[in-house]
Amino acid sequence: MVRIKGRAVSTGIGSGRALLYKAHEEVVHRIAIAEDEVEKELWRLSNALRKTSAQLKKIRHDLEKVVGRDSALIIESQSLLLKDSNLVDAIRDQIREQRVRSEWAIKEVERKYSGLFQKVADRTFQEKIRDISDVLGRIIANLRRSPGAVEESPEGDLVLVADDLTPSEAAKLIGRGGIQGIVLTGGGETSHTVILARAREIPTIVGATGATEAVTAGDPVVVDGVAGEVIIRPTVAILAEVEQKRQQYQAYRVHLGAVSRLPNQTRDGRRFNLLANIELPEEVDHAMASGAMGIGLFRTEFLYLDARAGLSEDEQVLTYKELAQKAFPHPAVIRTFDLGRDKVEPGGESGEENPSLGQMAVRMFLKRREEFKLQLRAILRANQSGNIRLLLPMITEIEEVLAVRALLAEATEELARKGRAPARKTPVGIMIEIPGVIPLMPHLRGLVDFFSVGTNDLIQYVLAVDRNNHAVSYLYSPFHPAVVSALRAIRRHADQLGCEITVCGEMAGQCFPGLMLLGLGFTDFSMNPMAISEQKRIFTGVDTRFLKTTVNKLSAISSRSQVEETLIEALVRRYPALFLGRNFS
Repeated sequence: MVRIKGRAVSTGIGSGRALLYKAHEEVVHRIAIAEDEVEKELWRLSNALRKTSAQLKKIRHDLEKVVGRDSALIIESQSLLLKDSNLVDAIRDQIREQRVRSEWAIKEVERKYSGLFQKVADRTFQEKIRDISDVLGRIIANLRRSPGAVEESPEGDLVLVADDLTPSEAAKLIGRGGIQGIVLTGGGETSHTVILARAREIPTIVGATGATEAVTAGDPVVVDGVAGEVIIRPTVAILAEVEQKRQQYQAYRVHLGAVSRLPNQTRDGRRFNLLANIELPEEVDHAMASGAMGIGLFRTEFLYLDARAGLSEDEQVLTYKELAQKAFPHPAVIRTFDLGRDKVEPGGESGEENPSLGQMAVRMFLKRREEFKLQLRAILRANQSGNIRLLLPMITEIEEVLAVRALLAEATEELARKGRAPARKTPVGIMIEIPGVIPLMPHLRGLVDFFSVGTNDLIQYVLAVDRNNHAVSYLYSPFHPAVVSALRAIRRHADQLGCEITVCGEMAGQCFPGLMLLGLGFTDFSMNPMAISEQKRIFTGVDTRFLKTTVNKLSAISSRSQVEETLIEALVRRYPALFLGRNFS
């Protein structure tokens, strides 16, 4: 028996025989061709493109039957890449100019795109280059008629085990049915594989280092998507424990289902709203099905790098409009491009000594007025249902708000001249992420319609701690007295202005930090859709009067660890069943 820890990204407990996927890496050599062979080579490429298009069409069709039309659109984005004249023409140009076989031309184009994207650390951007590499790899396989990468597998329930999965292979394997769990040694929370797994409610674990080496095709495997653990070749005793845990989890899900039908209010009747943070349009349905009362944060950075939609106003309008329609009548908050820091666009400026304190987000796009105005026009045009809100990230000073307001006025006037004047008013909000903005909040009356607290960056800037730096990450804490004080001031200013305010950082979806926020007076929270059901269970089980009294006592404590211990001890003592009732891990 082997146990491997990972990170659960789609909850649940599944088991079955191992379906081992080992990606086949195509080795490509540069093979020159004569001038009179160029047309024949272009014909060969065209055949492979047609075959690839047909394969993707079938994968989408099979996937649509299993997970529905919207999730199957992930594969549609790959089909559109085949119609992207820039991408395909670049391959053809390589063949003509370099006089090489198609495989080498494709690899050269892939290297070019990878070079553009290599400095982009943002996860959604990485998914875009994965889409491109996936399609190009499939074309090469069709040029060579390469076999698949899945070993012979048993019938019945299966657990898919792989180092990583390209979007098309994930769709193909999930679309075949019978997959009860997925284990990846790599992967990430926003990958298309994970999005598809969540749509199908398949327990999934990523970061399970060594899993592909430890398992043999056909081995019995348990995927514990609650504890984040993979058990390979479990003993009879372990299987009995897993079955008991599965039954407990099913009972817990039934309980969550009952909780989801309850009003969104605490035990003493205080209303709260739980919304969803999403990164890709494909996640909207999952978010709303999870009980979200709208989309509290839609990150738009992926559009900037989409070869088809990136700078197209009309394509952005379609994306935003669909988002709003699916969220209606609840709000759909669209954050403008938040590039910079670890999210640098291909071909963009780089090499800043301290990018976290440099050119980013609104700072960047106020210098790129036409690109920024294009996005603003798209958002204004899309708001036909009236539930779209526009959110500005990384605001530092009032001058930036005034400058954006001026651009919005220009965008509105331009639309009016074309007979596209917005029929609905679009509220404008700013993210509170930079500590220096907190004392400016009282001066924003009339300039800002709502606020959104980005606790991830707020904590980082308050404490001067990079949470991704393992050497100092222990200092990154939502319980630091300075952070608690900053949050208290933000809430107070919002109340004085009478403005709505939502917390959209990771604190919102975490148990004890979330309860501290509730005790501070926050009532609107936006989080990962996976956290919504559990957070509602917690929030509906507490009394805000007790929370407020407990949190008020924290202001007299100067120690981060003592703040955390005091809060947790008080809550567990008052509500033991609420926090000790989950026996899954």
